Amino acid sequence: MTDTALIGVDWGTTNLRVLRMAQDGSVLDTRFDTRGAGALARADFATVLEDVCADWLDEGSPVLVCGMAGARARWIEAPYVPCPADTGLLARLAVRAPGRRDVRIVPGVCLTATGLGDVMRGEETLALGLTGPGLDATVIAPGTHSKWISVQAGSICGFRTFMTGELFAAIRTATILGRDMGTAGHCDAAFDAGVDRALSDPALTAALFSVRVQVLADQLGPDEAADYLSGLLIGAEVMAAARTGAPAMLVGDAGLCARYDRAMMLAGHARPDRVDAEKAVALGLWRLWEAMT
Repeated sequence: MTDTALIGVDWGTTNLRVLRMAQDGSVLDTRFDTRGAGALARADFATVLEDVCADWLDEGSPVLVCGMAGARARWIEAPYVPCPADTGLLARLAVRAPGRRDVRIVPGVCLTATGLGDVMRGEETLALGLTGPGLDATVIAPGTHSKWISVQAGSICGFRTFMTGELFAAIRTATILGRDMGTAGHCDAAFDAGVDRALSDPALTAALFSVRVQVLADQLGPDEAADYLSGLLIGAEVMAAARTGAPAMLVGDAGLCARYDRAMMLAGHARPDRVDAEKAVALGLWRLWEAMT
């Protein structure tokens, strides 16, 4: 494996993905593990990395890590860098992890130096991988905590976090709205109705109760209620998110991105491009590594 130039690591809260990268930045091999940063103590990270890819590390290849390994109380804290943030700035402020190996951790990004304003870890790497130097885009990363990231001239100049995924799960499992509710993904018409309601009614906490009302009126079945709720929450996010006029890029789970695509079209936005998250992170890690060397 003498052609290995870099071991790239995307260490999320629940999962770990490790990429063996060639001299030209292409991905030679990928490994996946369920030991995410959220369940690990500080002393566990080096051990888990060895478990997953010790054979790749034997030749002494450098390791570049993005994501939650750099969060407080995890492997080693990599401080947040305020916007505007580009690859050069993040590369300069990367933090070395303790131990015998050359492991560096990418900083997170915040809105402001004081008070932080908003924060992200990991999404900055995929955003910079997608856009590259000199390009403008709105990068949308749906998920538990969705991110809308504004990139101008290859620099992250702003972003906003929406707790859409976590809120959907909480409502579905812990409120009266979720009683007997099925799973989402079965009824586009119900999803569209939820999006339309969110687009026309900015009072989300009031609009949410319409889930209960329509179930009582037998206008929504169990699976339809889940799709309607999904449409309400995603529609509210799309309505509230700031758009700069730059091309939009959706990155993440294919099914979830399809829902955001649908909601954005219903809201009158141009259809966003859809991009593979693993490729975006790999490009971002490689660009950061090039800036370090």
